Amino acid sequence: MEPDAITVAEQALTLGEGGTGAAQPVPVASAFSILRVILTLALVAVAIYGIVFFIKRATRGNTSQDPFLKILGSTPLGTNRGAYIISVGSRAWLVGAAENGVNLIAEIEEKDVLDAMLLEDSRKSAETPAGHLPDFKAILRRLGMPVESDAPSPENIRQRSKRLKGL
Repeated sequence: MEPDAITVAEQALTLGEGGTGAAQPVPVASAFSILRVILTLALVAVAIYGIVFFIKRATRGNTSQDPFLKILGSTPLGTNRGAYIISVGSRAWLVGAAENGVNLIAEIEEKDVLDAMLLEDSRKSAETPAGHLPDFKAILRRLGMPVESDAPSPENIRQRSKRLKGL
């Protein structure tokens, strides 16, 4: 059996600088390099944990721990500006918040309006557990839309179709 050209080329191949054809030993990982890899992985894990912690903290919302001090309503008025209705017990105030501070706008003295806001706040807190976002039905209920609707009947669909064609 005659050796083919590939076998001859492999035998003639020199490995390493010595040209002896023997493979050089692979250096064993030192304790320092292993420690460096472990520390790098630990830093990455701590960074991921920190990012998750801050995201959870930012999305948690403003849940007040004081049952007597409540924000009954708020509306944004622009960048870093808003109006808030704050109640303490049976009294409420309309305040404006901006970058430079918080200013009292008016005291809400109408008992009926205040009672309606307190009732809405208690209903909203009963529907939504602390720290959780409301579900879609709760949002629709708050907007005054019917929530418990059945599937439309064929007659109802025909009426809607006629109404849309008339537009």
